[in-house]
Amino acid sequence: MEKNTATNTNIQKVEKRTGRKRRNGERRNGGRKSGLMERQSGNGWFFIAPWLIGFVYFFAVPLVKSLYYTFTKITITNDGLEFQWVGSENYLTAFTVDPDFVRAIFSSIGSIIYQVPIIVFFSLFIALILKQDFHGKTLMRSIFFLPVIISSGVVITILKENVFATGAGQTSSLFQTGVITELLVKSGMGMPLVKMITTTVGQIFDLTWRSGVQILLLLSALHNIPDSMYEAARMEGATEWETFWKITFVLISPTLIMTIIYSIIDYFTDYSNKVMRMIVTYVNQGRYEYSTTISIIYFAVVLLLILFADKVLSKRAYSAVN
Repeated sequence: MEKNTATNTNIQKVEKRTGRKRRNGERRNGGRKSGLMERQSGNGWFFIAPWLIGFVYFFAVPLVKSLYYTFTKITITNDGLEFQWVGSENYLTAFTVDPDFVRAIFSSIGSIIYQVPIIVFFSLFIALILKQDFHGKTLMRSIFFLPVIISSGVVITILKENVFATGAGQTSSLFQTGVITELLVKSGMGMPLVKMITTTVGQIFDLTWRSGVQILLLLSALHNIPDSMYEAARMEGATEWETFWKITFVLISPTLIMTIIYSIIDYFTDYSNKVMRMIVTYVNQGRYEYSTTISIIYFAVVLLLILFADKVLSKRAYSAVN
C-alpha cells in the first residue's frame, strides 16, 4: 500500500510538472505567434502607407474641398480666393437653369450604351485572333496596343480635327457616311436608328484606337485558360461554337466585366465627351464654382452607373460560372 501511494504521488508530481511545462510552452508559443502576427500587420501597414497617403492628400482632401466649393461663389481678388456661401444655388442652376448640362449627361449615357458593347466586341474579336499562332503575331499585337502608348484623349481629338480638316477650315470624317445614310433612309429605317448607325461608323477610327487596353486584358485572360480544357472538349466532340460559349466565354467573364467598366470610365473621362468639354469651358470662363458643381454631379452619375453595371454583370457572370 505504501509503495502504491508513493508511486501515485510521484505520478501526480510528474503530471503537474509536465502540465506546468506544457502551459509555459503554450504561453511562449502564443507569444511568438502574436509577435509574428503583429510584425506582419505592421509590415502590411508599411506597404499600404504610400497608397493611404496618396488617397488622403490627392483624393479625399480635394474631394472635400470641391464639395465645399459647390456651395459657394468664388471670386478671385488680389488677396486670393474669396468664398461667398450660396447654399444649393449652383446645383439648382445645373438642373433647372442650364439647358445644356442635363442634355449632355443623357447624351453621354446614350452614347455609352452602344459604344461600349462595340469596343468590347471588337477587343474580344481581335484578342481571339491574336491568340492564334501565325507569322507576325508580335508585330500585330504591338500595332493594336500602339495607340495606348502614343495617344490620349486630347491627342486623338487634335488628330481628328486637324489632320482630317479640309481647306475651308471644316473638319471631315475619316469614314464618310452620306451614302450609308441615304441607303438606310430609303430602306425605311427610322431616323434615330439611322443616326446611331452612321454615328458609330463615323467613329470607327476613334473606337478602334480606344481598344488597346481592352485587347491586352482579354488576351491575357485567354492565355490563362488551360489547353487541357480545349483538348477535353474536342475529345467529347464539342464544336468551336460550343467550346467558345461553354469554356472561353465563361472563364473570361470576370475579365469581360473589368473591360466593360474600364471602357465606361475611359469614355466618360475622354476629352471628346460633352460634359468634359463643358467643365473645361466653364473653367476657362472663370466660373470655378459651377464647373466644380457639374464635375461633382458628373462624378456621382458615373459612379452610380459603374456600380449598377458591376452589380448586374457580376451577378450574370457568377451564374454563368456556377
